[in-house]
Amino acid sequence: MIGVGVVGVVILMAIFASLLSPYDPNKPDYAATLAAPGRTHWVGTDELGRDILSRIIWGARASLLVGIISVGGALLAGSLIGLVAGYLGGIADSVLMRTMDVIFAFPSILLALAITATLGPSLANAMIAIAIVYVPVFARLARGQVLLIRELAYIEAGRALGKRVRAILMHDVVPNIMGPLVIQGSLLFASAIITESYLSFLGLGIQPPAPSWGSMLKTAIGYLGQAPWMAWFPGLAIFCAVLGFNVLGDGLRDILDPRKG
Repeated sequence: MIGVGVVGVVILMAIFASLLSPYDPNKPDYAATLAAPGRTHWVGTDELGRDILSRIIWGARASLLVGIISVGGALLAGSLIGLVAGYLGGIADSVLMRTMDVIFAFPSILLALAITATLGPSLANAMIAIAIVYVPVFARLARGQVLLIRELAYIEAGRALGKRVRAILMHDVVPNIMGPLVIQGSLLFASAIITESYLSFLGLGIQPPAPSWGSMLKTAIGYLGQAPWMAWFPGLAIFCAVLGFNVLGDGLRDILDPRKG
């Protein structure tokens, strides 16, 4: 429930950012530059006088969008690859999974950096890079689950009745492997937020002046002595969001684990 609550807050911030933010997140106020947290600006302002709270609220939209699109895309592509490889086996299994092994062999952050640097700095390219990095995770998990159930009696019965491979996969296999994939997706959602923050911190993610938690941390480095709140609150937002999705993933694992009553 704690995870649901934290994730719910992030979702509400992203959906209702225009209603919740007290100021325009991109509008500078040079009369209030580097203002400390107070009654006017609850968590202070940045070097251009922009309200940090408003930018954090709008930054939640970028983080949530990255998680949904990148993890969702990786889930669809990886699950399809794992289904085909696990059920058909043979050459298809070898080719597909060796390709996944090559991608999986690279450190995820370095691979995401390389892909984003090649495609060019933007939020869309960051999402593509994160999705590519996570495809092998879902592919390996889906393949493992398919290998466990493809020889079970109800699968054999479907084959004996003349059901097509597509029908067996969609009606008999997919519903029985979705639990682990959903759990993995919720955990990788948190990882996607961190990766997007890395990329934005390095200038390869969402581009200024659009607000992003990672880019806000990048800007805050030059003002740690004068305005440490510029780093405190974006960092706290990343911490809470990642913790919330991780706790939610642990809870889903407990709920969907068939070995637990």
